[in-house]
Amino acid sequence: MKTNLEQYSKEDHGIFKEDIDPDVITVSDTLISNGYQAFVVGGCIRDMLLGKIPKDFDIATDASPPEICKLFNKAKIIGRRFKIVHVYTSERKYFEVTTFRSDVKKKTNEKKFKKIQGMIKRDNVYGSISQDAFRRDFTVNSLYLDLDSEILHDYVNGVDDIKNGKLRLIKKPSISYQEDPVRMLRALRFESKLGLKLTDECKQPITEMAHMINNVSPFRLFDEILKIMHSGSAVIGYKKLKEYNLFKYLFPYTSKILSENQIYNDFFIAALNNTDTRINDGLHVNPSFIYAVFLWPYFQELSEKYSDDFSLGIDRAFKKVMQSQGEYIAVPDFFQSTIFTIWSLQSSFLNLSNRNVQYLTEISKFRAAYDFFYIRSQIDHELKPCADKWYEIQKNVKSKKRERGKKYYGKRKNR
Repeated sequence: MKTNLEQYSKEDHGIFKEDIDPDVITVSDTLISNGYQAFVVGGCIRDMLLGKIPKDFDIATDASPPEICKLFNKAKIIGRRFKIVHVYTSERKYFEVTTFRSDVKKKTNEKKFKKIQGMIKRDNVYGSISQDAFRRDFTVNSLYLDLDSEILHDYVNGVDDIKNGKLRLIKKPSISYQEDPVRMLRALRFESKLGLKLTDECKQPITEMAHMINNVSPFRLFDEILKIMHSGSAVIGYKKLKEYNLFKYLFPYTSKILSENQIYNDFFIAALNNTDTRINDGLHVNPSFIYAVFLWPYFQELSEKYSDDFSLGIDRAFKKVMQSQGEYIAVPDFFQSTIFTIWSLQSSFLNLSNRNVQYLTEISKFRAAYDFFYIRSQIDHELKPCADKWYEIQKNVKSKKRERGKKYYGKRKNR
């Protein structure tokens, strides 16, 4: 890999100020006018080079967190191991501003690397832009745009990798994955979402090191899995989780059942196809839904085991699933309640009495539970007659809600 700096003019890289959020330009200009360096960095640059619209913009600077805060009226330092600054440009809108970091050990006042549960923990040290570039994960995420000169700085051959469709780690893969096992999940997410191909050198160690994902906080993994499944390429992401041997360490109970009953794999693919369609159509998706899907086989197995008392058995099975799975991926309580509703209502969809229809359609999570049942019916054809009738019912429910909405808003007076 090249280690010399490559610089690209705006004519070469094709990113213009009009492509950048005006508030980002304001933050950058404020830093520069006060004598600091400022660069737009990371995934936003990668996405724009790939012709995609970035979701957010991050800024890197040589200013320290306290120095950054002095320059802005509303700025907040967050983080423990490494402090970053949220610079607010409105009440709810902020940008992350980070100080250049380095992995280089200082001769004086040196802090040794720590090894916790097999992961290498480096105490962060502030550094230069070039040092910051080499401590990032993938080459495509280590590109720096100077908004003042509009020159793109590339220390790690990231531009060429984007042109060649390659996804490459900056450091030796085995070291990089050991430093942060979540990079294995990020690798397959970028592969799935961006269409880049992970190099053989970076791909090969994942299967061997997949077990290290269990060293990561279960709460952090909850978010990382959602990033994969809500990327618009969930089906590809799921297949890669299995290909790279990661799925069995993330969902061990489900994985065991899956190896014995492949019909659940078909259910997963159908549900994830549905999620991809909604994401790509710009529709809302509930984070609970993905976990309701992946943990359904385990819940079904336990429900049958505790079937002596139906209502008590469902409650007992649910608690057991959340407790057992929580050691690997922890689902927050807020989302657990939705999962419980989705699961507990599944048998109710078999009852098409007028009373039950009215009861179900008035429940707040009816639509999520119905979608779950309908997807199940695509795999379990015995459910299809009921699912087809519920399809018509939910259409009528949506129509009535729209009519009520028109009547309500139609009566409102202009203010």
